[in-house]
Formats: sequence, C-alpha cells, structure tokens
Amino acid sequence: MEFKEEIRKNMPILAEDISALCKINSVEGEPQPGMPFGEGPAKALNAMLEIGEKMGFKTTNYGNIVGEIEYGDGEEMLGILGHVDVVPAGEGWDKDPWGGEISDGTIWGRGTLDDKGPMLTCLYALKILKDLDVKLDKRVRLIIGTNEETDWKCMDYYLNEVKPELPTYAFSPDSHFPVTYAEMGMLQFRLTRKLSEKIRISGGNAFNSVPSKATVVLPAAMEAEVEKAISASSSCHDYEYSVEGDELTLTTNGVGAHAAYLGEGKNAISYMMELLGTLPIEGELKEIVDFYNERFGTLLYGEKLGIACSDEDCGPLTLNIGKLYTEEGKLVIELDSRIPVSYPVADIEKKVINIFADTEYEYSVASVADPLYVPKDSKLVETLMESYRKITGDVDSVPRSSGGATYSRTIDNCVAFGCLLPEQIDTMHQANECLELKHLEIWLAICLEAIYQLAK
Repeated sequence: MEFKEEIRKNMPILAEDISALCKINSVEGEPQPGMPFGEGPAKALNAMLEIGEKMGFKTTNYGNIVGEIEYGDGEEMLGILGHVDVVPAGEGWDKDPWGGEISDGTIWGRGTLDDKGPMLTCLYALKILKDLDVKLDKRVRLIIGTNEETDWKCMDYYLNEVKPELPTYAFSPDSHFPVTYAEMGMLQFRLTRKLSEKIRISGGNAFNSVPSKATVVLPAAMEAEVEKAISASSSCHDYEYSVEGDELTLTTNGVGAHAAYLGEGKNAISYMMELLGTLPIEGELKEIVDFYNERFGTLLYGEKLGIACSDEDCGPLTLNIGKLYTEEGKLVIELDSRIPVSYPVADIEKKVINIFADTEYEYSVASVADPLYVPKDSKLVETLMESYRKITGDVDSVPRSSGGATYSRTIDNCVAFGCLLPEQIDTMHQANECLELKHLEIWLAICLEAIYQLAK
C-alpha cells in the first residue's frame, strides 16, 4: 500500500508528541506508592498510554510497571516491545536534556533515540493503519516497559505476574536498522572493597554507559607532579585540574557512548586511572589505582582479566567500567560485559567470580541476560529486511549482530529492528541526544511498512 500522504500529514504531531514525552525526566527514581520505579517512569508511561487512548486504541496500565496499547482483531498477534525510561542526562549538553526543543529540523532531548521516539513512531504507524481502515489479520500490541535501562523488572513482572498472551512475531525498535538477528549475552556486576581512608573519586552514571567524566581529589601539594604528568600524556587535552585550599581536583573528560559500542567512546575513568598511575600517590588510593590498571587499564575486551573471547556472529567480548565511586567507607566499581552468543554467560561469570575470589573486592551480580539468536533466513528476519529495503532502497545492508540488550531477548520470535539508520549519528546514552526530522520520516515509513507486512 501507499502511505506517503498520511506520513506527511502525521509528521508534525508525531514530532510534537516526541518532544512532549522527552520533557518528562523518566530516569528511574526512588519507589513511591503505586510507582515502583519512581515518579518519572510512571508519568512517562501514563503520557504514552494517554496518547494511544486519544487515538482510539485499547490501553492497559499494569501498576505503572508496564503498559499495553493494542489495535485490531485476529487470533495471532504482532508485538512491539520498547520502553519509556531513560538513562541519566550526564554532562556536556548544549541543549536542555529535558527541554524537548525542536529547532533546526531536530528534536533534542534524552529519549529521542532511546526509546521514546521509536515507540511513538510505531504508535503513529498504527494510527495511520487505523485511520486508513487497513484490514489486518493480526492484532498489534505495543508493550511498554519502565525499567529497561536498569534491571528489566518491568518485563519480569509482565511475563511472570501478568502472564500475558505472547505474540506470534515481535520486534523491538530499540537498536539500529536493519535487523539485529543476534544479541550478545550480558553480565553486569559490582566489585566492592572497604576503605579505612578518606578517598574522593567518582566517574560515570550507569553500567551501560561509557563514562564521559571522572574526578579525584588529591593534595594540593601534588600540583607540580600533576601538571607534569598531564603535559607528558598523549591525551593531555582530556585532563584539567583546579586548586582550592589544600585540595586539588583532577578531572578527566572522556567521550560518552553506549556500552554496546565501546569503540565509539573513551572511558574517562580508565584514562584518569592511567594518569594517576604515573603520580606519587600512596595508601589505599594507590592500591585502587594499581588494581584498576592491572585488571582493566584502558583495554576494552577483558584481556587483562583473561576472559577475552570472540565468535563469527558477534565479534569480541566487551568489558565496560560504567561507574566508579566511593560512599560510606567503601569503593564501588560497576561493570558491564557483552558476551558473544557462542559462549555461555554462566561460564564467563564463573571465571569472573574466581578471578576476584582472593582479592579485597567482593563480587555481586546486578543483572544477567542470555543471548538472542534468530536465524537470518527466518520469516521474521526476512520480512523485516524486505520492509527496510523497500523504503530505503538499501540493498547492501545485511542482518547484523549487536552488543545491545533489548527486550527482544525476553520472548521467542522477537528481534531488534530500528530505529537508528546507518547514516544517523548515534547519540544514545550520550550528551546532545537528538533526532532529525528527516530521519524520523524515514523511521515512520519503515515501521509502517514492517507492521503492515507482518500483520496483514
């Protein structure tokens, strides 16, 4: 079918709804009555459901944990899985991360790419099908989570407490175009050690984000050594310091990125530790720095831990140090590893536990996810690829694997599909996350074609 005119008509209101939803700070917060993940995620979920209800769709809110928006009839169902929670804004924004500003043909704000923009795009694709009274043989259900960026308790609740009817086919618009047929296994864990000395060191804001900034407080008497070390560094422009009284605050500026794409970032914590390793520091801070540089350094693939591995589908295992901080007499390091589909996550975790068993660092798991693999010649993958190629004319791109972790791995016959286009700059989990309207229009066309082909 031809949808160009309806897409053109709906673009302005779709952009406004994305802007409005991105004005809601939906970072997970402290639980409140009736809001298990805090006020922000609950507010964003209700706003999304309200948009769907105004369009005439059936909506359901399961305790501000997960929501559904459903359209159509039929025994079988197409599922679309995504989320409205977001990672913290972080540093370095040129725009208000919660402003939802639309300027210069671009929507600015946390969530425009991950994942409010894509989910609203799919909702508007349903709206167009409904407005045109297109006959579908399957129902279509948007499944909207509120806890994806942390530990997926929303999907655990949905699958194990709600126990819904599961889709025949499904996709999650929470990655890249074209189709992601394989997602690496995931292991997120903490290392904690007790401290007897006062140490102030911190960096990062989430397991799954490459830290863009890290700071440490040193004695002001070390100013000459710090200045010398910075001058000698090959990345001296990444460091700055200030002195106030008897304290020197050293700041490292890195490049933020999603943990699934480590090569696109530069870990501020790792480069701070590298510099600290050249300074005459003492005591527990020296122990921490030596430990870090010995076990992790600035490498990305777990080489120093002895867990490096690779396969043909996914490439190498990755290891991101997402957050490091001191609080209440302890140091905490939060790490995120993406594991190739050929290697059981449990085997990698066992190795990690053994590595730290005889150290001062206590291991605790934060999140584990098994890998996803759907054959490239399956009906689901082939239909989505055909839809993408029809709209974009891109016949060279092929199904891809990813270190990303999407809801696709929670149910059978589900893959990640969109919404980032190959030519788009990826600002997910970074400063200045944004969505160009010219790309949004292509998103809408692809998602509309894919839903139509899978549900007709």
